[in-house]
Amino acid sequence: MAPRLAKLRPAKVRNALRRRWFEARVPRMRYAQAPALISLGSDYGGWLLPDGLIQPGWVCYCVGAGGDVSFDIELMDRYDALVRSIDPVEEYIERAIEDAGADPRFSAHRAAIATADGPIRMQVTHDSASRSVSPAGLYESEDFIELPGRTLPSLMAELGDQRIDLLKLDIEGGEYELLRTFDLNALGVKLFAVQLHHTGSVREARSLIAELGRAGFLPVACRPAVKIAFAHRDLL
Repeated sequence: MAPRLAKLRPAKVRNALRRRWFEARVPRMRYAQAPALISLGSDYGGWLLPDGLIQPGWVCYCVGAGGDVSFDIELMDRYDALVRSIDPVEEYIERAIEDAGADPRFSAHRAAIATADGPIRMQVTHDSASRSVSPAGLYESEDFIELPGRTLPSLMAELGDQRIDLLKLDIEGGEYELLRTFDLNALGVKLFAVQLHHTGSVREARSLIAELGRAGFLPVACRPAVKIAFAHRDLL
């Protein structure tokens, strides 16, 4: 028992308690009425979205591929969408290409979506089984690397995309800084999905949700852990 207790460092315990409080409190909100919800992707990499809103030919940017692009693939298979899968970790991009195969509706791009083009300092996870990185100090780690950063408009211009119909954002705590630089309406976004992390407080998360509401994006679903889907009010 003593060795196990020795591993429970105060900072680690505080971080775990903060995460649990965050994940319990943030989803407690009023959700807008939407068509029946459907789970897209695996238990780990999936998201809840309203069924029937996504149309064939939609341009979908899935930012934060991680090691699971099952959501990306289902967008193509179910809705015939065009999918851009984005991640700064080379290994995850290689895995995404392997999993998606040679489907012409799919492309994978190595970049950390950021507020400016150029190298970005990222924290490497403490989990030896993962390759995940964070721009916001999410992990219990002192290891950092530089990875390529791109703005969404810059990447869209390179790829020749005039709009993003569906945007999924899972960037390990960087969402708080990044989202306040986005104009989702100007990007053409109709459905928006984001995982909120406990690098922000419950108050910061709720403030961000309120800002999205003022921009016309209403929460319609939440999947653990705090993976919230928003639909523009014009769709509902």
